Amino acid sequence: MPTLLDALRERTQVDCDTMDYELAKELGPFVDCTSNQAIAYFELSRPATGDSLLHHDALIKEAIKSARDQLQQLQGPITFEEFVVEIMMVKLQLLFIPYVTGYVHVQTNTKYSYCTKSTIENAKRIVAIFEALAPELGTKRLCIKIPSTWEGLQACMALEFEGIRTLATTMFCMEQAVLAERVGCTYIAPYVNELKVHFDKG
Repeated sequence: MPTLLDALRERTQVDCDTMDYELAKELGPFVDCTSNQAIAYFELSRPATGDSLLHHDALIKEAIKSARDQLQQLQGPITFEEFVVEIMMVKLQLLFIPYVTGYVHVQTNTKYSYCTKSTIENAKRIVAIFEALAPELGTKRLCIKIPSTWEGLQACMALEFEGIRTLATTMFCMEQAVLAERVGCTYIAPYVNELKVHFDKG
């Protein structure tokens, strides 16, 4: 029997806003799959069923090993811990590839939101990790999410010029949307309200 999700798919494109790939497997296929550090944290912290280990215990250990061995040369100036987080986010998104028809999205570190140079370097490192872990995909299935500050949108322009797809996120006003269009972002992610409403009570 058709579901409401099926009805939505007949009229629009449906994306996935979770990092639980089993959910995407069950309800997919979706078009794109988004992510950010908060979604990744909650997914990576999820306990395993009937076990003391985390659900993604093997993926976490693989990411640490990759950071020390196979991908070590990509770390650059960031801390080892930051590097491992980036690898884990890419690994999580690669689990979604069979269940989406478009892009998987990985977000840059928000601490670089007001530095164009650091945002570009961060985005290119994510791309390099993605290419190293899934060379058969290249960058054709990856979109980089970047906070839509002035500096972030300048980074989007530079990355789009090089063929790296971008999404301008944390967008709160029309001015940001207009600038995102002018710099050539592939996607935008307008926010209805501030992020704190999801975490602060009242």
